[in-house]
Amino acid sequence: MNDFDPAERPDAVTVVDPAGLDCVVAAGDISDLPSLREWLAGLPAETYGRVFIEVFSEIQVEPVEAPEGVGVTWLCREQREPSPRPGIGRRRGEALAGAVEAWFDEWLWADAENVRHIELWMGARTSSVMQSYWKKLERRLERRWPGCAGDGAGCGRGC
Repeated sequence: MNDFDPAERPDAVTVVDPAGLDCVVAAGDISDLPSLREWLAGLPAETYGRVFIEVFSEIQVEPVEAPEGVGVTWLCREQREPSPRPGIGRRRGEALAGAVEAWFDEWLWADAENVRHIELWMGARTSSVMQSYWKKLERRLERRWPGCAGDGAGCGRGC
């Protein structure tokens, strides 16, 4: 099991299954890089998962150290599919919310019988799109595993 304390990470939501796998997913924007780097540095070497970082332009992409099994995906808004709002462009957080949703669709929701231990790092909190998305995701996680979303303290299974 993992030996880090989610309570020390205010941006992390943990879904816990004591018999599950250690897996992380993180989502943030360029302003989150210092906190995200600190979080990644504290993860066990055997951790696997994915980090999504949304930026406006690829010029903002820079190296990020992560455990070997944790991939980093940069989402550049200016290179994404055309905006449905011509002349305005994509809103900050749209690409990020889409990437996180796709990850959860593939790795969690699709495998309903297999519960995993997941630590979710939630950044981009100044984006209204991401604020709404995080609230929606927390509600969905709480419905799936009552008492196990949040800081882990409320889990009735002694997680």
